[in-house]
Amino acid sequence: MGAFWSQLLPPRPVFTEANIPPLDGRVFIVTGGNAGIGYELVKMLYAKGGCTIYIASRSLSKISAAIEDIKSTLSTSEASPASLKSLVVDFSDLTTVAQATSAFLAQETRLDVLWNNAGIAQQPPGSTTVQGYEAHMGVNCLGPHLFTQLLLPVLLKTASTAVSSSVRVIYTTSQIVDSTGPPGGVSLADQEPGKHPNDKNRTYSASKVGNWFLASELDKRTRNDGLVCIVQNPGNLKTKLWNPASPLAKFLMSPFLYDARMGAYTELWAGLSEDVTTQDGGFNVLLYDARSVGESGGHLRNMLDPLQMAEDLSDIYTYVASLSNVDARRSVLWGMSFGAVGTRRFQCTTCCNQGHPQIKKKVSYRLATGGSDQGSLALTAWCMRSTLCR
Repeated sequence: MGAFWSQLLPPRPVFTEANIPPLDGRVFIVTGGNAGIGYELVKMLYAKGGCTIYIASRSLSKISAAIEDIKSTLSTSEASPASLKSLVVDFSDLTTVAQATSAFLAQETRLDVLWNNAGIAQQPPGSTTVQGYEAHMGVNCLGPHLFTQLLLPVLLKTASTAVSSSVRVIYTTSQIVDSTGPPGGVSLADQEPGKHPNDKNRTYSASKVGNWFLASELDKRTRNDGLVCIVQNPGNLKTKLWNPASPLAKFLMSPFLYDARMGAYTELWAGLSEDVTTQDGGFNVLLYDARSVGESGGHLRNMLDPLQMAEDLSDIYTYVASLSNVDARRSVLWGMSFGAVGTRRFQCTTCCNQGHPQIKKKVSYRLATGGSDQGSLALTAWCMRSTLCR
């Protein structure tokens, strides 16, 4: 259980506020930046100065309160002060995502780092989003996926002129994928309306595996355009994410919970460290340590390499029944996400104003049992004028 316990008892961070490079002129979005890990990350960026930081959350009043608190307790650079702005988006309702991206693009012509930090956990069985998707998958995967796709053109535009490997999309995973990842990968059957599992740990872990898959797939599509796409595990932290958990679970985990600031160091390194390049795309940053990359401040782990996948393959749950299933499983989730957010929910004009027709795609996948039988599922995908539909 080496890798599992090393995440419960992580080493000290080596990439902190003192290591933040100059941020002058850069623009960031931190989803869920009004509380917890995201809030701590925003404070670090604000104190450094020189940048514009958008706090994206579903509540304007909570964003405003967070901005007021930060400004009243922290000072920013006098020579180059940072700017804090609000961006209202609710990932449990996909109709708000296009509105949020439109609001952002009306104010900015660049985006340097998108931290997909927001997420939910421990939702009661049967919980769904406004559009009827299982709550964890909808909020943790589908919403951020659509948000990222609508922002992809400005990210790629920024990457074309920015310092190499400095423009990034950061997804968020969890230690739970190492301990209770779904057998055989993410099951399509679990995503069908009325068939969502009653096990909230199963649905949450599926969404966190999904974040890793999405980062890996986005990397495959954008690496050559200079965009860095990785996923990070901030660790076990004292945040509101634990609020819905049972008293027993909170008691058992309390010795292993750390301040939210510690998790922000992981996100900070993933988003700003010069040690991270496009060659690291699709990798996972394990907490805020330097076990495998010297003093860089993070541990990159590639899900596609069985030698790097775990210290001992019997120790960490493999994400698929066998390595041969990885590409099929990963493509399924990408297709499922891309199809789900586009099916009967929006018109293409909301994202690119070109009125492109919808595209029908066939996606091959292995059955949930992890066996050799094959099936297919027709998914409707948007044309978003991005690398995904060229």
